[in-house]
Amino acid sequence: MKYYILILLVLIAFIFLSPKLFSQPNQTDSTQLGRIMVTIVGFENNEGDCRFALNNSEEIYEREDTVFIGLVLPIINDTVEVILDSLPYGWYAIKVLHDENRNTELDTDFLGIPSENYGYSNDASGWFGPPRWEKAKFLLNQEVLKMEIEVD
Repeated sequence: MKYYILILLVLIAFIFLSPKLFSQPNQTDSTQLGRIMVTIVGFENNEGDCRFALNNSEEIYEREDTVFIGLVLPIINDTVEVILDSLPYGWYAIKVLHDENRNTELDTDFLGIPSENYGYSNDASGWFGPPRWEKAKFLLNQEVLKMEIEVD
């Protein structure tokens, strides 16, 4: 009789524990993803391209030779619209350049003053160079984030 009770207890324990023992691990990713919708305004004309750089860290933002996401976009009616989907929630910063002559760089005059328009997220500006990460960064922490950047 004792053996039957012991076997019964083992079977009951097995029935209750087996879903946990043999279940598949949860395959869903808990990372939250969002969308950034950017409207870029202030272009003086539709000539050339808009060079767009989305950076996801200060290290990448401060470098001139790399970006997290880089796009070359047409300017239509002096405006550019960008939609970036499936981005993990976190900190980002955007750089924009109106590359009028399509030479892939910000042109300057003999004093080093830019002769092509540019802009940054938060409409950040800097003295004698681009604004620091701290001024340009923004937090993506919602399903859809809309923003406007003005080039000048």
